[in-house]
Amino acid sequence: MFVCVGGDWRRGFDYARQAPDPEPDEGPGLTWRQLTPRHWSGTSETKIRGTVTRDGQGWVAYLRLEDPPGLSPITTVGRYTTVEAAQVATDEVWAAR
Repeated sequence: MFVCVGGDWRRGFDYARQAPDPEPDEGPGLTWRQLTPRHWSGTSETKIRGTVTRDGQGWVAYLRLEDPPGLSPITTVGRYTTVEAAQVATDEVWAAR
């Protein structure tokens, strides 16, 4: 049984009150949309191509390619300190494919 003894028991859980951004962030590469506070999705022509996910040490970026011969269709772009840096790096790899 849980009994709240005053104060805000939600303090320290700020991420739980954040709402995802419904508007896409359109740039020169993929179009980015925040799905949850810890997950971004990058699309090109309505297909999900990039993913940026928060883990314990930062943001990890992945890119889904068009099933190239001899390569895995899902490529790890890298680990970054900010979501913006991960998105820019993913856009650059997408543009260079």
